[in-house]
Amino acid sequence: MAAVRASSSKTYFSLLDLPLRFSVDLADLEQRYREKSRNWHPDRFSRAPASERAAVLLRATELNEAYRTLRSDSKRAEYLLKLHGVDVSDESKKPALDPTFLSDILELREELADARVERDNEKLASIKHRIASEQKQLSERLYAGFVRLEQEDPAALSELTETVFVQRYYQRFADDIAEYEEAQAGSNAVL
Repeated sequence: MAAVRASSSKTYFSLLDLPLRFSVDLADLEQRYREKSRNWHPDRFSRAPASERAAVLLRATELNEAYRTLRSDSKRAEYLLKLHGVDVSDESKKPALDPTFLSDILELREELADARVERDNEKLASIKHRIASEQKQLSERLYAGFVRLEQEDPAALSELTETVFVQRYYQRFADDIAEYEEAQAGSNAVL
């Protein structure tokens, strides 16, 4: 990935001694994180000078953030795009999305709202399944897109950016459904 900005020589990948690529072995990531966490745990430096304790705390915080980011496909994709100069947290940089896609999203939002109001668990399960299917396809597009980016395909970066923005829509649906299911489980437990 030659296009990665050199201004940040210390990346989340380097903190965990991982190659700078989208594909990550999650078991390996977990093992590396646990090993480094033991080495940089603030309790091990409780008798060290204050400046050293502060540095260790900062290192532990960075390590935790690196792990949280790299274990999630969507967060890892956003982070890699940021390393390539595309900050997807800036909504003004959002690419123009296909109007048909946006219309489909509005319809899906309405279906979800109706299912929640009607407490139609079958309809909700169907929507949840559709969203999971879309997320799987988007994840596959991300993997393929980052392979193309590693091969320095110039079109890959803009396509990946669009895929990340599209993925956010489906993640919001998944989060909404999980929140609804959690609230339902909580209200059923009270009864």
